[in-house]
Amino acid sequence: MRPIDTRKLAAAGLAGLLLLATARGASAQGWIEPVERWPGQFRVERVRSDVSVTIDAERRVAYVEVEEVFRNGSRVLMEGDYLYPIPPEAVFMDFSLFMGEQELRGEVLPAEEARRIYEEIVRRKKDPALIELVGHGVLRARVFPVDPGDSRRVILRYTQVLGKDGELLRLRYPRIVGILPGSERRESSPQDPQAQAQHPFTLTIRLSGAHLFATPYSPTHVIEVRERGRDELEIVHRGAAVARDFELFLPLREARVGASLVAHSPGGEPGYFMLLIAPPAARAETQIPRDVTLVLDVSGSMSGEKIEQARDALDQILAGLKPEDRFRLITFNSVVRSFRDEFAAAERATTREARDYLAGVRAEGSTNVMDALREALEPDAEAGRLSLIVFLTDGKPTVGETAPERIAEAAQQLRDDERIFAFGVGYDVNTYLLDRMADVEEAVSSLTRKIGFPALADLRIVQAPAELEDYYPSPLPDLFYGEELVLFGRYRGHGSGELVLEGTRAGVTQRFTYRVELPRRDSDNEFIPRLWAARKAGALTAQVRLHGPDPELIEEIRQLGLRYGIITEYTSYLVEEPQFAMRAPEAAMDHARALAAAPAEQVGAVAFKRAEQSSRLRETTVLAEAEQIVAGITGRGDLAGSGASVRQVGRRLFVLDDGTWTDLSFDTSLQVIELAPFSDAYFELVRRLPALRPYLAMGEQVLIAGDGVALKLSPDGLTTWRSSELQTVLHGFEGSL
Repeated sequence: MRPIDTRKLAAAGLAGLLLLATARGASAQGWIEPVERWPGQFRVERVRSDVSVTIDAERRVAYVEVEEVFRNGSRVLMEGDYLYPIPPEAVFMDFSLFMGEQELRGEVLPAEEARRIYEEIVRRKKDPALIELVGHGVLRARVFPVDPGDSRRVILRYTQVLGKDGELLRLRYPRIVGILPGSERRESSPQDPQAQAQHPFTLTIRLSGAHLFATPYSPTHVIEVRERGRDELEIVHRGAAVARDFELFLPLREARVGASLVAHSPGGEPGYFMLLIAPPAARAETQIPRDVTLVLDVSGSMSGEKIEQARDALDQILAGLKPEDRFRLITFNSVVRSFRDEFAAAERATTREARDYLAGVRAEGSTNVMDALREALEPDAEAGRLSLIVFLTDGKPTVGETAPERIAEAAQQLRDDERIFAFGVGYDVNTYLLDRMADVEEAVSSLTRKIGFPALADLRIVQAPAELEDYYPSPLPDLFYGEELVLFGRYRGHGSGELVLEGTRAGVTQRFTYRVELPRRDSDNEFIPRLWAARKAGALTAQVRLHGPDPELIEEIRQLGLRYGIITEYTSYLVEEPQFAMRAPEAAMDHARALAAAPAEQVGAVAFKRAEQSSRLRETTVLAEAEQIVAGITGRGDLAGSGASVRQVGRRLFVLDDGTWTDLSFDTSLQVIELAPFSDAYFELVRRLPALRPYLAMGEQVLIAGDGVALKLSPDGLTTWRSSELQTVLHGFEGSL
């Protein structure tokens, strides 16, 4: 084996990483770049990438260790450099390359050398995906040659200070696009099983001093949170290696209700905010006594597995009641019957009798939903007690009032302070009726957990330093112990000042004041607009299901999809049309009528699936989950599957039109400036306008829309800038990306 060359490392942080919604090939942190003289195909593949983070909560410092393993899958010796993009906020500690058990070290190179390395690779390979790395620091080490079938393991360590936003600590782990030379070019998503198998990635965070924090929350990735030891949490993300920053928020626990606000404001339009509201630690003396009314449909349509599922659900709820709680149990078919005439104390003997009563009921007869609803809502809610109604039915009334619209309207009118949790049993439920009756749709197990620990009811925002609008969920739901509330919305104006929340506890109004900032302009937190748009699209889609196709609602959903990169059932139809840019809103109406779940399609598996998906979308708090949901709504699978003609980058959607990735917000009235990829003008624009990198990384033929101008990558475009044209592009894209 030839001797190893001198290891070199370059560490410098320049520009921040922007979010990118899709990933290419083997995307992760480090990759292997072949030496220039290497002939033929380069087949060194990453076989594992693990990141371990230990957080020192008191010092607000994260210690990060990255371990990656590469394997020579060819039959010949391979030689190349290991490159790793350094996060801008990181303080580099050390780097190790292992040849078997032998550990080798490296040295540091300056920032300008890092920039030169990136530009040199992009020019030589003519690979636009690598343009995202320009402007970042880089570690470089000659880790090869490596024999056929052999592996090399690299470990690097760095520290970073956790950011603080209000009462939140914040960890960001950058994920940057990198192409392994010779790897198959394939779009992937975090949920893609094939990508997970080929390019596994694990991020493990160990958090000591867990008592200092409420529940950790990631707006970008699905995480698992587990208790490890007496005062330690383990937070784990597993999936494919994709190009999106991993963001983790750690809400600091307070003795009172806590709230933290982060914002994104591109300028020239209302800003976006995310508000996390966290309850204090639950104490036995703080629990509000509850009056729980359980209503079970025992009509013939509930026979078989449905009635068994319903019994199991009510058993869960009865088991979660406390001695100070009270309950009623109502069953109905054509006749309404009660376990007891009045509320019964939730004592062990009484709940056992209620279970025996449930075991004896049989599913038979017709369905009188209206009379059961009246019976459940008849007692007035008592001050100082939380009144809850749990309604389990397949939602198909057959006697008495049978019109779902009138039953739903009666539910709205009859209830006072009662919270109705309506659950559909089976796949042939009437989703329209249950949507209208309920404030919240949750799995029964989730409901059991939530109603066990109510913290604050009738929650509302009464003051803010700017006007808050169009936020979701709206109105605000009750706050329960052990579960944070995440709110996404818009704001007009700007400023620093007091955010005031009010709510009631045991009939007494409580007020909480927090210091927040709503900035005039802030390019950070780019995940907020898309999560807000997903929430809003879910809410609007639910309205279409409830009331039928409405041109204004459908056009609003369509515009949300086009602007924020949210694939909806309406947007996906339009972008598949050849003349997508010229389609009028009316063109989607026939498709919308076929898709709308109500009132024409209120019952059945399709309606059930759409109701479930729109409900999940309007409650989503994680980008990765939102992408899974919209893939299910449209039936497309991954948004960027192999051979896909639609691609989502940042907040924008692109369609492949005659070989060019074309921004769906492009209008033919815009001035178009053409730019040659990999030219001097190309790299100058990258340096002057780093926010363009994710879009330029799409390929060598891209059309991107700005304010009054569009930029088109074309082999016949400019290779050097004329001053006026460069200023036009900079002005047209600053603040619009």
